[in-house]
Amino acid sequence: MTDTTQKKIQELVVCANMFVLKDGKVLMLKRSPHRAFAANFVHPPGGKLEKNEDALSGAKRELMEEAGLTVKHIRLGATILEVVPHKELPVNWLIYHFVGDYASGDLLTTDEGEFVWLIPEEIPDQMLYPSVRETIS
Repeated sequence: MTDTTQKKIQELVVCANMFVLKDGKVLMLKRSPHRAFAANFVHPPGGKLEKNEDALSGAKRELMEEAGLTVKHIRLGATILEVVPHKELPVNWLIYHFVGDYASGDLLTTDEGEFVWLIPEEIPDQMLYPSVRETIS
């Protein structure tokens, strides 16, 4: 007997983000309204891991590529599994949130949005992506 029902397989995307701390402020990206993912949200620099890349290396690479910065005294702030039961996009996210103190570099500009240094109280709760909100609250 052949099973005619389609099995729903959800993809797992692994990414790593870096919260950069400097002078009591945290670096956040105010994402462009034109971005397909998390448009208009405030998010730390980061992104998807490359094949065979560990989370810490990926977070440091993404920070350098997106923001042009390096960090020191890095620690793991949180690891989150986001189960997203979207019918149109069956993707789950494994997210590593690292925290590091600013070490060097000049902030780059990006088409992803605008980088801003904010004190935690300035970060608009309603504009935080859910997993980020849980991490910094």
